[in-house]
Amino acid sequence: MLILSSFITPAVLTAARGSGLLTGIHLEEVRATGSPAQRDGLRSGDLDLAVTAIDNLFEWTRAGVDVRLVGQVERTTPLSVHAAPEITTLADLAGARFAVDAPDSGFAVVARHMLRTAGIDVEWVEVGGVVERFEALIAGAVDATLLGPPLDDRALAAGRPRVARVQDAFPAFPGQGLVVRADLIGTPELDDLLAALRTAGMSPVDPAGLDQLTAMRADLGVLPPGSDLHALVHPFPATATR
Repeated sequence: MLILSSFITPAVLTAARGSGLLTGIHLEEVRATGSPAQRDGLRSGDLDLAVTAIDNLFEWTRAGVDVRLVGQVERTTPLSVHAAPEITTLADLAGARFAVDAPDSGFAVVARHMLRTAGIDVEWVEVGGVVERFEALIAGAVDATLLGPPLDDRALAAGRPRVARVQDAFPAFPGQGLVVRADLIGTPELDDLLAALRTAGMSPVDPAGLDQLTAMRADLGVLPPGSDLHALVHPFPATATR
């Protein structure tokens, strides 16, 4: 049995299930409430895999979590800053309560870079996963956050305008990655799962995306010494073997 943590089921996993590629593979998916919980689950062995922002690996490996990056579940994660109805531009975010999962990693890093480049200071509020951040925005508990599909469209429908797009500033921003405990590398069950997901559309890790994340952290002055995301990348079978 493999246990996978994700915030929202990735399309590639849904496709693999629908096409029968996961037949015979024992996989349980659990919804993540935040990247710290994913980190702790991988470290303790309660989790085997996690779909998460690739930037999290900087802090997870610094904390001693031994993991490998085996693919991207999407080429890029389309992210937008959505805000309260009265906030319509980045400049309007000055002093706003900005919800993040963890303030020092993940999507918070790209948000910090965007706002610092624009000369805007906000109050960072740690809320949790993307569903929790969406709910906090709708409830008025925070003023802004980063959202991706399908929650970005739901935010627009609820009158929370889009005030900036990450991809406009960072075209190489990588999609969420599939991270696995290093001790599982090479096991038959994991190899079968990775081959099935690759057949269903999971893509190899984009080196340009890793360089983009590294450059953002270096610019912010929060790049851990000796960090090398490329060294964490592990190749996986190109096609399903079963």
